[in-house]
Amino acid sequence: MKLDKIGIWSEIKIEIVKDYASAYTKILSKKDWCKGYVYIDAFSGAGIHISKTTGEFIEGSPLNALNIIPPFTEYHFIDLDKEKIKLLEKIAKENPNVHLHNGDCNEILTEIIFSTLTYDTFKRALCFLDPYGLHLKWESIKMAADLKTIDIFLNFPIMDMHRNVLFEDLSTADPEDIRRMNAFWGDETWRDVLYAKQQDLFGNTHSLKIDNFKTLAHKFRNRLKNKAGFKEVPEPILMTNSRNGPLYYLYFASQQNVASKIVKDIFNKYRRSI
Repeated sequence: MKLDKIGIWSEIKIEIVKDYASAYTKILSKKDWCKGYVYIDAFSGAGIHISKTTGEFIEGSPLNALNIIPPFTEYHFIDLDKEKIKLLEKIAKENPNVHLHNGDCNEILTEIIFSTLTYDTFKRALCFLDPYGLHLKWESIKMAADLKTIDIFLNFPIMDMHRNVLFEDLSTADPEDIRRMNAFWGDETWRDVLYAKQQDLFGNTHSLKIDNFKTLAHKFRNRLKNKAGFKEVPEPILMTNSRNGPLYYLYFASQQNVASKIVKDIFNKYRRSI
């Protein structure tokens, strides 16, 4: 199959998650009360990528997670693409703790996986939410927060928003893209952040009042804390392309202060290298 080609920003993202996952299992493996620590990749891909920079094979987040020592006690890899899941089957066939899911991650997370991670199970999980665009629903994020057992890394897809939703005149956006934005954000309040209502001859229109993705990202961080209910949401790291154009913010959210401290150090290390 044709493997995805990834830029340096994606390679850095994978390294960030790897660094935290390594610290995560080391800490939880020493907790007598912990009955398991689970790795979840909601947009796993095939597990292998090709570097745009070097042309070499790059291990994706699933392979990195499988190589973490001490290992996670359970793995869940999700992808819509059957061919990518088939390749993961070959990679992970010798590991009985790997569970592969082909389908919509929002349904699989909320209906199958998260229900096994309630507080009384004494399990904890690290969930990597890395959508290709506006393919994630707020309900999935909110449920992870409500359970209080899950840390998340989350891709906030600025580039997809700019291409398909954040136009000077909101009425020019495709209704389906607006629906996707509402589902990702959780409601329609993102409009109030960015747009001003104006009266014209035919009724209300929405014109852009703040052409600033940083404002939207700041508000989303507040939503993760105040609406979703994560106690710890450190300042996200902005990923840019080779022309310094914004691609996405990488967020981390947790209920644990120690987790936030670890991620702040990791983010600061990689901020200097971008």
